[in-house]
Amino acid sequence: MPSDVLSPPALPSTPKPRTDLLIPSHVMERRDAFGSVRQRGVIGALDVRGIETGHVLRHSRTDEAEVRRQVRLLCERDGPATEPLLLAAPDVGGYRSWLDEAAGTEPGAVLETPDGGELLLWGCRGEGAARPPALGPVLLMDGHHRLEAARRLAARAEPAARDDRNDRGGCAGRAGPAGASAGRTDWRRLPALVVDHARHPLTLSATHRVLPGLDLPRAVRTAGRFAQVRRRPAAGAGSPAALLPGPARGTFLLAGDGQVWEVSGISFTVLASRLRTFPPEWAELEAAVSDHVLIPLLCEDQGLVPTPRYTTAAAVPAPGEVGLILPAPTWNQVWAGAANGSGMPYRSTSVGPRPIPDLLAYLS
Repeated sequence: MPSDVLSPPALPSTPKPRTDLLIPSHVMERRDAFGSVRQRGVIGALDVRGIETGHVLRHSRTDEAEVRRQVRLLCERDGPATEPLLLAAPDVGGYRSWLDEAAGTEPGAVLETPDGGELLLWGCRGEGAARPPALGPVLLMDGHHRLEAARRLAARAEPAARDDRNDRGGCAGRAGPAGASAGRTDWRRLPALVVDHARHPLTLSATHRVLPGLDLPRAVRTAGRFAQVRRRPAAGAGSPAALLPGPARGTFLLAGDGQVWEVSGISFTVLASRLRTFPPEWAELEAAVSDHVLIPLLCEDQGLVPTPRYTTAAAVPAPGEVGLILPAPTWNQVWAGAANGSGMPYRSTSVGPRPIPDLLAYLS
């Protein structure tokens, strides 16, 4: 297994595995259209307080507005989210035997995946389910805002907080849409999928930015004042930029109007000035440079308020938009940010395979 997938040196001192970190309900195996195993894991209810005990590591920072939106959504549903959190386990411990044994038996259900593959499910029953194996630290890869929203609601449900009726944004004791009291929901656990990252690593790629209204020629000239800029072979609108050589570390692609420009060698002075209020590690993170250096400088020059949208498609955008294509982050960056607490900027990564749509609706 490549060290960049697990990055043991980046892990903090490992706390003792917990048997109550995850209450399992199902074992799953995901296969692609050719029958090859892509993913194995356990579905269950995760203790959101694992953050405090060091058992749940977060690799990404959250956006406060999005956390508040998730709080509101959870309150309106009067229950957990509609899709499970996705977590990577470098060591699934005793669950490994569960996964191996299940693979040799008939599944309880087989669901189709969006890519034409299959998702096999086995229910957890009997003494094993009542006494689940201990689980060590896991890395949260998707669902940071839902987890933070649930943590806040769990805190507000504590006796001292329950009496605070003026808590803005809280829903403890408030009737949900069906008339049930949201205060009765146990927010201490959320549905989660914990995958065996050691044997079937998640894929890791970048989340790219799209800037509506940005004039590409002017942006190229502006970038040339503080970075090295060169033009790449032309590409048509909507054509996948992934067909071109992807950007190397420390390099970005500005794409639009059938043109692709490579931006690299950004001035250290500019980086230091723009990133001085952020963790020093962020100078090495392309998403941080994108969001706090490149995008603000390019938009300020054109009198625009930066309002990027996010996409996982590395493609030349439609007319009137400029795409900022980032190099893929590394697992070392992900684990290091989780271990040292600096995290990565909002929407730095894109991982897969993610849980299939409506999985929780089916399981319920």
